[in-house]
Amino acid sequence: MCGFAVAIGWPDAELTVARLIDGILHRGDITDPLFTPFPDVAMCTRRLRIVDAEHGTQPQVSFFGRLAVSYNGEIYNHVELRRELEELGVGFRTHSDTEVLANALQVWGHRALERLNGMYAFVAIDLVSGEFLAARDPFGVKPLYVMQQGARFLFCSEMKPLLDVVPVGDVMLLPPGYAMSKKTVARYRSPIYPRVDRPVESSARVLDDILRGAVERRLPPDLPVATWFSGGIDSTLVAHYARQLRPEAPGYFVGGPDAPDYRFAEAYAAKTGYDLRVVPFDTQSPEAFASIDDVITATESFEPNLIRGALASLEASKAMQRDGFRVGLCGEGADELFCGYAPLEIAFHESPADGAQCRDECLSLMHRVSLQRVDRCSMRQSLEMREPFLDPAVVNYALGLAPEALVRAVDGLPTGKMPLRDLYDLYPDELPAVIRDRAKVAFGEGAGLNPGRDGWMSRFEDVYSDNDLRDGQQEFAAFSVQSKEELYYLRRLATVIDVSRVPHLTDRAWISFPVVQHLEKLKAYAHFSL
Repeated sequence: MCGFAVAIGWPDAELTVARLIDGILHRGDITDPLFTPFPDVAMCTRRLRIVDAEHGTQPQVSFFGRLAVSYNGEIYNHVELRRELEELGVGFRTHSDTEVLANALQVWGHRALERLNGMYAFVAIDLVSGEFLAARDPFGVKPLYVMQQGARFLFCSEMKPLLDVVPVGDVMLLPPGYAMSKKTVARYRSPIYPRVDRPVESSARVLDDILRGAVERRLPPDLPVATWFSGGIDSTLVAHYARQLRPEAPGYFVGGPDAPDYRFAEAYAAKTGYDLRVVPFDTQSPEAFASIDDVITATESFEPNLIRGALASLEASKAMQRDGFRVGLCGEGADELFCGYAPLEIAFHESPADGAQCRDECLSLMHRVSLQRVDRCSMRQSLEMREPFLDPAVVNYALGLAPEALVRAVDGLPTGKMPLRDLYDLYPDELPAVIRDRAKVAFGEGAGLNPGRDGWMSRFEDVYSDNDLRDGQQEFAAFSVQSKEELYYLRRLATVIDVSRVPHLTDRAWISFPVVQHLEKLKAYAHFSL
């Protein structure tokens, strides 16, 4: 939805926030007026106008005048919450979800977070006491970074502006599902936490209703919508449910006829008349390699799994923005929840306990990899992507399924996402069996990026010698560099931001799955790559 900056107890708060906003202009299409309730407090938002575009100016102040809220994201159940609040006598001046959030916090305090279905990061300031509450959604779909100097706090939606504006001090991230005040940081109760994992009987009909509802909640009522479309199990389901309500909604496929995913995307388009819009992308071209700099600048990361996928995600976002879209849908979260990755398939097949642990790790890292990729690539083009699979109803259903419902042996190979594959049998005239039965391929690889040494990796062999890698590993010892590819990305990132001032970058986004021990099994999966 936007990006924002907030200074609390900060010298030159107004000037500092104005400079931070200058660094995130790409995240919206209008800069709202800067708000300074106290001399050392300032709030400002670069807003992407979606919900109540004309009146949703931020910060929004609660009906009772006590709280001011700067906010990034979307509250999908804001209409229902508004009704509840109106029944309690709360009045509204706008139809924006930001005002709903402000009033919910005013009435219910931090317990309002238990009621939210959405993606969000916000800072709410008490205009009487000067206290504040900052929070981030349970999966970390939306980012929030902070610098603290004693009792002074500076918040921003991206890291680079903080590092550019403040010459000293580290940039910290607020973890997903956590709330922060002047005195504490703690995990809050939400629709998916504490985890219940109440046992659920697998039913394609039940999941069909749940997933359709999750997609419907993410369709903007007054704007057109499109989908990042790969022809994979997940994006095809998202497109399918979206088109039940918006038949005209197109899908953007990155790659060409030779890309591994193309035949699947074309199969769905041929079967249904889907408006498939192909975004040309030659991964072997000099232009693709040159785009790494743009991707690293946008994503603020050097994690290979993020960067490879972001090459395609950024191209899809550019195309959607050129065609006038402000809102899109994607399939993030399905692989983590329904076991679409080879390590998850193997772990659940061998040991349900190990599988559950591996899945928890995958879910906890989404905000550092896939969700960071989605947010930065889309918002770089003033585009808001929404993730139906992360709806609480979908999440709680998936987490309650028995391991044998998630992963089954197919031709001797443990195969995940069985509940999603079963949905295809409900719509045989619309959902191709060839997609139902296909193997997982990462987004970038499906667009044609071959991560093997003869493909994408060869680029970095041409740049660095083995000695260069060893020198780089010493230079960036804290970052646990494993390959020439990682070193290349890290060096490029270091030209964009001061990586030594971002401690979480040294905590690599890796799962603990024993790859070496299972290497032969992993090689059997078409979608596995180191």
